[in-house]
Amino acid sequence: DKINEPFAAINADDFYGRNSFRIIADYLVSSESKTDFCMVGYQLDKTLSEYGHVARGVCKTGHNNFLNVVTERTNIEKLNDKIVFTEKDGQQVELTGKEIVSMNLWGFKPSIFDYLENYFRKFIQKNPDNPKAEFFIPIMITELIQNKQARIKVLESRDKWFGVTYREDKPAVVRRLKELVDQGLYPESLWK
Repeated sequence: DKINEPFAAINADDFYGRNSFRIIADYLVSSESKTDFCMVGYQLDKTLSEYGHVARGVCKTGHNNFLNVVTERTNIEKLNDKIVFTEKDGQQVELTGKEIVSMNLWGFKPSIFDYLENYFRKFIQKNPDNPKAEFFIPIMITELIQNKQARIKVLESRDKWFGVTYREDKPAVVRRLKELVDQGLYPESLWK
């Protein structure tokens, strides 16, 4: 069975903020094209871990803030008050920190399943003996854009993203969630 309504797809270990879900829902409800999808983007410097490198999808947008390409950068970190990513050959490239990145908060319509099924089948064929192979949604999205099969509106969030990349990130995440509960923005228990 397929999902028959617009929906959001998220990472389970990330906190995106209440407003991020509001803007993605508003876009999905107002957009009429079945191949207009969206993602919520965050400013790179607000998404880094203090405890090591992170992987981020660096976004390039065009007219009306529609996505042109997402480039997966798997080794971004703070080094000596700079933000850099390290290429596979060891070369370091400095980033400004103002780049908009994907944190995998995507807004889709049911038509995405036709694309997902096709791309996932190709992924399995390319990785038959690699149980650790990872299917990156941004790579599929970039191909859809290049083939003019879909458009992705980049919605910028002012919410503070946080998540657990490293074990050492957990205490700060627990503290921030408690602050949101103490402010009355979230209940103490989501499930009773």
